[in-house]
Amino acid sequence: MNPFDASKILVDDRGVYADGAKFIRSSFLYRDIDFESPFQGRLVYDGWWFRQLVQVSGVRAWMRISWLKIHRKIEFVLPAEIDPLLRKCCIDIHFGTGLSIRRFQVTVGGIVSYDEIC
Repeated sequence: MNPFDASKILVDDRGVYADGAKFIRSSFLYRDIDFESPFQGRLVYDGWWFRQLVQVSGVRAWMRISWLKIHRKIEFVLPAEIDPLLRKCCIDIHFGTGLSIRRFQVTVGGIVSYDEIC
């Protein structure tokens, strides 16, 4: 053990860590998560075909065309019909080789609500 190694800030254990969210399905550049808290609804991230799209309960919350740049940090405000408090939502995506998702983290109102480590 080297005392000069950088400390690990993020846990490297594989799995899904969430109290109020349920993993539904995933594939290459795609995630489907059902939330019970801090809001109720289904969050879908779809990064196929040179675009990145985030939908919350069928409502488009964020979209970008990703011809040249894949966004690793996605920030948007939850739609009013989903969250009357209009909390800020942030999705952090860490990619591995070949654009495989290594980590997918959702933060709502500054609190980590879903954390998937692949």
